[in-house]
Amino acid sequence: MSEEQINLDRYFRAAWRAKWFIIIVTLATGGAIIYLGLREPTLYTAEALIEVGRVWKEPLEDTYTTAETASGGGFIQALAQKIGVKPAHLKRSVKADTVRAGPRRAQYPILVRITATTESLDESMRLVQAVTDEIIARHDKLFEEAIAPHRQQEERLAERVRQASGELALKLESELDEVRASNASPTLTEKTHILDSVAQGEVIRPSPWRRAAGYALIAAFASMGLAILFDIFKSIHPSSTKSRDA
Repeated sequence: MSEEQINLDRYFRAAWRAKWFIIIVTLATGGAIIYLGLREPTLYTAEALIEVGRVWKEPLEDTYTTAETASGGGFIQALAQKIGVKPAHLKRSVKADTVRAGPRRAQYPILVRITATTESLDESMRLVQAVTDEIIARHDKLFEEAIAPHRQQEERLAERVRQASGELALKLESELDEVRASNASPTLTEKTHILDSVAQGEVIRPSPWRRAAGYALIAAFASMGLAILFDIFKSIHPSSTKSRDA
């Protein structure tokens, strides 16, 4: 029999002698994880989709930028103060990301998704609504800044049409119609808005069983390792263990 086989037999015997210790530690660990897991609250999610507005086909803001801004410290701090919640709670509860479309290798963002997860469905929906309202309010300012030059152009053309005549008036009227159409067309110019309304999402109920199994397995191996180490220690320092027994 090789030395390696002897060592393995020794380790198995050491683990077998400590079987009750290993079993107790494993069951205690698994039971503790299950107990703590079942005490965790049920979580409710709510979400909303935002379409970023545009002026003459030009987006008011990059979709990724909107999502990053909604997750940023300045945005969170200002909104938390406005709606009367702690910034840490708002940051922990709300997540902003992008919804992408297109082929897998060439996907592009089309929407901003706001998701809130709290212990109350009403609270989750309230936080999502507050974030979307704040994003839309900020984008309304961007929209007014972006549309202002085009509206001024429309006013100037309208004034020139009133003063012109003949062929020049027809040409200016055609140009004015194009500007008006671009300013009013929902496919070219539209404010940032929420799609549909805030909706209930996933309900996350505590399910600690898989986690308990994983931790119990770790505890089993750890206690087995301790038993083997203790057996090795006894073989190296037999006098210390004997004196402790005495």
